[in-house]
Amino acid sequence: MIAIIIPALNEEEAIESVIEGFPASYRNHSMETYVIDGGSTDGTQELAESAGAKVIKQRRGGGKGNGVSQALEEIDADIYVMIDGDSTYDPKEIDRLVDPIIEGEAEHVIGRRSDREKGAIPRINLVGNYVFNLITRLMTGKDIRDMLSGYRAFTRESLEHTHFTRPGFGIETEMTFTALENHVPIKEVEISYGNRKGNSKLHPMRDGWRIINTIIWSIRDMNPLKFFSTISLLLLVLAAYPSYLTIQQKLSEGIIQHPGTAIAAGVLAILAVQLFVFGMLADQIKNVEKRLRNRR
Repeated sequence: MIAIIIPALNEEEAIESVIEGFPASYRNHSMETYVIDGGSTDGTQELAESAGAKVIKQRRGGGKGNGVSQALEEIDADIYVMIDGDSTYDPKEIDRLVDPIIEGEAEHVIGRRSDREKGAIPRINLVGNYVFNLITRLMTGKDIRDMLSGYRAFTRESLEHTHFTRPGFGIETEMTFTALENHVPIKEVEISYGNRKGNSKLHPMRDGWRIINTIIWSIRDMNPLKFFSTISLLLLVLAAYPSYLTIQQKLSEGIIQHPGTAIAAGVLAILAVQLFVFGMLADQIKNVEKRLRNRR
């Protein structure tokens, strides 16, 4: 069965068109549509039910992440499709996401918003998306171009060992990194993207910080050696200049007149070495845990 998950909060302007927009071939393909309502005070729930969706009231507090997490626990399906309820994503393109899973090409398919449609994304969000995806590619070595996309499909098996912790818009980031960490076959497919109906729930600064925070800790958990080695290298770079000044002063004048510079260099260098060693230990522990998990 295919389960369509639509997290929603006050989306009465668009929710019907999203639910009814899926092609009839899919609506008749053992497909169920679920609207996870985060406490709407407009007509979202009534309109969703009249359009043929099952409404699940969110119990875990606010936030998209909490709603999706609850839905995944309560809904049993072979394939899940997650889509926003604001009409920015086109339900008619569901085949682009589901077909690669049915055909065995992937277990997690992300809808990559087309460059031609980027005018619908505010400039500040566009810059944030670029930076977040660039960091992800550099730190994971995976060619992920739109990990923040809210239109994706995935199998139940791909959720194994998944424990979502982000209550809000960090859910897409967490899903992507969890799939990467568990070596789930991922595929990105191009989709269209339009202007939303109704007011946006995304706050660029607040939610941007939450997303970057999710990226940082996900990279730490996924590859601790790379994470701590990067910080260690940055600390060594910072220690280079005060070290140079200290050595130059000692060689030219025979004494160190500014011990604070030498102390700063020493502290930075020691922290760098400690973090590198810590990264090695964390990486070893992670590898041991992975081997034990694979034996079960």
